[in-house]
Amino acid sequence: MNHSHDRSRAPVTATTKITSNQHFQIILLPLTTPMVRSFATACAFVGALAVAAAQPSFVYKFDAADAAGVDGSIQIQYAGENSSIATITAALDFSRVNQSDIVAFDNNCTMDTVTSWKWHIHTKWNSTRSSDSFKQCAKAATASHFDPLRACGPVSEYNAEPECEAKIKDYACNPDNYAADPLKCEKGDLSGKFGAFKLAEDATVSNQWTDEHFPLPSENTESWSIVLHAVCGQESRIACAHRTEVEGEVDQTPVSSVQSTVPPAGCGV
Repeated sequence: MNHSHDRSRAPVTATTKITSNQHFQIILLPLTTPMVRSFATACAFVGALAVAAAQPSFVYKFDAADAAGVDGSIQIQYAGENSSIATITAALDFSRVNQSDIVAFDNNCTMDTVTSWKWHIHTKWNSTRSSDSFKQCAKAATASHFDPLRACGPVSEYNAEPECEAKIKDYACNPDNYAADPLKCEKGDLSGKFGAFKLAEDATVSNQWTDEHFPLPSENTESWSIVLHAVCGQESRIACAHRTEVEGEVDQTPVSSVQSTVPPAGCGV
């Protein structure tokens, strides 16, 4: 009878066990052992979560019932914890926006349908809801554009300062100028940087941009909101949404809830 070991068996991994006399005993377990597979899978999952945690992510969710008919979300996902590189993903549906409501709020808006929308980061949130509309998006409720470097557009958070006020007339933020010189734009002037939302035939927006000079995660505060302005009449603030921190990417049609996960012990995360 051949008592030689079968070398075709599954590879093994080593674990260490301390016996009662304090000697080290090496126990070899096949990599196919269910316990080893489960532990490796758990650690791989935790490793993926650690990467996600190192990439801060924020979402602005618009609920049609509260946000003047606008539904969907805008997500900001950073490349790293201290990175200014961020991916901005917009997935919005404007099909339930009632034009008569916009006209009632801004009687200078006389077009049949608003097909273009400006969007900005504002520095305040006053509503008890996660998204809102009309007066709840006004300056008293959402304040002005985030502008820490004082590019000084007309709605800059510092537009009342004499130095900033003098620069307003020369403010020219557009995608070409921003690509040439990021200081031309307020950090919160998203439509200036990337262009206004242009609705598709089905009244939706689905687009993605990468900004290498986005506000740092450390600048990102709980008071932030994104406000949507109808490009019509006085370009009134029609809908707005509050910032929510999430983990990793989210399903933006609609945005799904994200559950926190506690890592299993022993994975070194």
